[in-house]
Amino acid sequence: MHTDESILPSSRKIKFIAVSVPCLLVLYVLSIGPVAKLDDCGMIGARAGNVLKIVYAPLALLEPIPDARSLFNWYIFRVWNCDTMGDNTV
Repeated sequence: MHTDESILPSSRKIKFIAVSVPCLLVLYVLSIGPVAKLDDCGMIGARAGNVLKIVYAPLALLEPIPDARSLFNWYIFRVWNCDTMGDNTV
C-alpha cells in the first residue's frame, strides 16, 4: 500500500509542536504575574476581570496543592510586587 507523504506529519512539524506546546503552557502560567500587576494597579475593569477569571480558571485547580499555592503567591506578591489581588489569587 502506498503512503502519501503529505498526509504524514514531518519530523520538523512534530518537533515544532513538541517545543511550542510546553513553551505556550509556561507562558500561560507566567502571564498571571503581569495580569495580577495590572489588576493591582486598577487597570483592569470589571468586564475584563470576569473574562480573565475564566481564562485563568484552570490554574485554580492547583490551589489545593500547598507548594503550588506558595509558588504562585511568591511569584505574584514578591516577583511582581502586587499588594492585593482580592479573590484572584490562586
